[in-house]
Amino acid sequence: MRSLALGSVAAAVVMYALGFLFFGVFSGLAFDALDANAQSALQSALGGGLVHSGTYMIPADETAWMAGPSAVVNFVAAGDSPSVTQSMVAGFIHMLVTAFLIGLAVKAIGGDFARKSRAVLWFGIAASLFMHLGDPVWMGFSWKYGLWVATFDAVMFIAAGLVLARWFTGTATAAMPTGAAAPAE
Repeated sequence: MRSLALGSVAAAVVMYALGFLFFGVFSGLAFDALDANAQSALQSALGGGLVHSGTYMIPADETAWMAGPSAVVNFVAAGDSPSVTQSMVAGFIHMLVTAFLIGLAVKAIGGDFARKSRAVLWFGIAASLFMHLGDPVWMGFSWKYGLWVATFDAVMFIAAGLVLARWFTGTATAAMPTGAAAPAE
């Protein structure tokens, strides 16, 4: 029996590498362009109006929100940002916990690699669409960002799931004669 912990580490490494590629190298593709003057003015306004890190709905009243302009601002006050090292370590731990949970699900599914892969594929797509397309659907946010992040996360989830599906599909199961019971994993 292969170790869930080792499989989770392998899957988290794959997620981490893809995350670096998607959110490091290609992240600029997910955001709408804003000229330097507008960026500077908005950064000054945020710094002058918000003092604590948090997520703010502006305006908070639903009627005013619908009239617009409106925003949900994820604000990080000066000094509250984690260091790059802290972010990278915390990010890897986040992916490791996620990979561990995917591993538990893949083990629970049972069956061969094809069965596990189909489950990972469809659940990865469904989870990513649910998590990331809710903002454009319910709040009117940008489809561009929602679609990019949904795609990035689906690919990362599926890649990790495929690593784990392969990890838990032993050669003994693959070599079993047709109709024979597979050993418990």
